[in-house]
Amino acid sequence: MSQPKMLPTKKTKASSSNSCQISSADTIASNDDILALILHRLPLKSSSNSRQSPKDWLSLIAHPRFRPKHDSTAVSGLFLRRVCDRTNPKYDMVNLGHRPSRAPFRSLTFVNDPSGIKILQSCNGLLLCCSCPANRLDATTYYKAHLQSYYKALHVFCFTNSYSDLPDHYWVKIYSPETGPWRPSGRPFVAPSNVQFKNGVLWNGAICWLSDCGDSPCFDLEEERMRDIPMPSVVDEDIMPRRYFGESGGHLHHVKIYGSENLLFDVLKMERDYSGWFVKYRVDLNPVAAAFPEMVWGYADPIDLQFYAFSILCVVREESDEGSFMVQHLPAKI
Repeated sequence: MSQPKMLPTKKTKASSSNSCQISSADTIASNDDILALILHRLPLKSSSNSRQSPKDWLSLIAHPRFRPKHDSTAVSGLFLRRVCDRTNPKYDMVNLGHRPSRAPFRSLTFVNDPSGIKILQSCNGLLLCCSCPANRLDATTYYKAHLQSYYKALHVFCFTNSYSDLPDHYWVKIYSPETGPWRPSGRPFVAPSNVQFKNGVLWNGAICWLSDCGDSPCFDLEEERMRDIPMPSVVDEDIMPRRYFGESGGHLHHVKIYGSENLLFDVLKMERDYSGWFVKYRVDLNPVAAAFPEMVWGYADPIDLQFYAFSILCVVREESDEGSFMVQHLPAKI
């Protein structure tokens, strides 16, 4: 008789234990700070798979401040866009890792944009894409999408100039699947006329652009406001330098190469608080020119007046400075 009396007690304890477990799980799931700490400790691939989870988890992983925790992940490859395909760009992949892998796609189809979508940047599972309609020179649309979530667009930002009498004033409009239709963000802002909004860089939770002179603008995705990035002083206003502006490993880099015969230059890095640039690397390409003579023209190119045929594709940061490197495009090779 004693055994039957013990059964309800055991069942009650099990039920109580389950209730506690469910309650604890609900508490963690509803606390963004605790959940973020757990997701930060997961490998990047695991947290990417978590995007199949509820919308609030997806929103948390996509948050601008979540990404930098994984910025130390090694770069596995580069997406290269074929120049001949403008309306529907096709992409190839250049493997940089020890385990070669195929490109996860050849073209982007997650948005039906007749103008075609161009990848500006791929970093830690995020894509920053851009579309510039041929019939609308005053508007540039940015798509922030996930690589592993079937290329799902998380946020869309449109920078548009709609003032015929104020050509340097721009509006920002934002679309999010979570909040619904397009909405204006803040007040119109003034941008230098030489800023090209079609060439943005995603860094430090903001989309940044390069200006030829003066400060460069950037749009903080979290605070939804524009701010300025101080730029290095111009060496010679009459000389158009080779330029590079990009992100790697959570660092923003900038290169300006003055002089048609110059193969010595510095790679600058921006402070995280936007306070200024400092020299991170000094580069000498003379050994590269000696090893690859095809990059030496021997005369000034009539278009860009350069004696050397090369362009900087990206500066790749690794765990150590000794492992970091630069990827360049030379005639018929990378």
